Amino acid sequence: MARADIKLGYSCNDACIHCVVDDFRDALREQGLHQDKTTEQFKEEMRESRKRADLLVLTGGEPTIRRDIVELVSYASSIGYRLQMQSNGRRFADPTFADALCQASPVHYCIALHGPTASVHDAVTRRAGAYDETVAGIKNLVERRQQLTGKIVLSRLNFEHLPETVDRFIALRVPHISIAFPHALGTARKLWDDVVPRYREVIPFLHRALDRVRRAGIGADAETFVYCHMEGYEQFISEIRQQLEDYVELRQYGSPHELIDWTSERLAIKRKFPQCNGCRFDAICEGPWTEYAEHYGGEEFKPLFGAPVRHVRNILDSSFRRHRSDLSPVALTLP
Repeated sequence: MARADIKLGYSCNDACIHCVVDDFRDALREQGLHQDKTTEQFKEEMRESRKRADLLVLTGGEPTIRRDIVELVSYASSIGYRLQMQSNGRRFADPTFADALCQASPVHYCIALHGPTASVHDAVTRRAGAYDETVAGIKNLVERRQQLTGKIVLSRLNFEHLPETVDRFIALRVPHISIAFPHALGTARKLWDDVVPRYREVIPFLHRALDRVRRAGIGADAETFVYCHMEGYEQFISEIRQQLEDYVELRQYGSPHELIDWTSERLAIKRKFPQCNGCRFDAICEGPWTEYAEHYGGEEFKPLFGAPVRHVRNILDSSFRRHRSDLSPVALTLP
């Protein structure tokens, strides 16, 4: 399976503290360029990427605030794409809009809810009323039987509320939840002290949240978390599935290299540490984002000893658990 992630532009009706696209938005502004692509620009990119990819992910900014979004979704479907869309979900609170987009084509929607209450979510998005609209949007998509994933991007404002946020998604009947550690680019970099927590702070809350996922019998994944933090939770690591993809390309509007081989670029912008060489998961672990490693260092990352794990399939089939050595693993010490 090959995937193309295409940024439609950077206009958004939220202003999330963890947003990674601010640098590209600033670059376009400095060049006097509009922050969103035209309809024809996007259609041309879709046609070009279709030569290599059969799955298209529409991202932004916020795709649903574009006036041409129904047209673009219909066109993408007509040229043979399977579709996913990353959205804050607010426009789906309007049943008429929800009907129009859902009828245009089957789409797997990934909807972001960053807290269990309006006070938390609206603080993250910096938009009053965002929580109520997003929850209403999720309900409308569930009622219309759409494929749906819930998204939570962690920050200092919300990581302690993660188990309750998972509970909120479960109550809304969302069948899969994706939890992401923040990537300190754009606004997240500018507001680092308010956004980027330490892994050792987050992990206890993540594990509690994943325990709730297991009890509920739904799916989940955790993005940019590493094996030495995830003993007993290894199968939730997002990069396992990403490493099984054939090819992923990213069209990053405003970047000097607008077409990026994300399969290799994802590895190039992460960092590992000298002690990782002795870990049994070294061959498959990607490490944290480079910005995190440069800012906080590597003392939180401890090698786990045992028989080397050579492929992510050994995680999915649990065979890695049957080939541990007698050496005791060195686990992360949590506060």
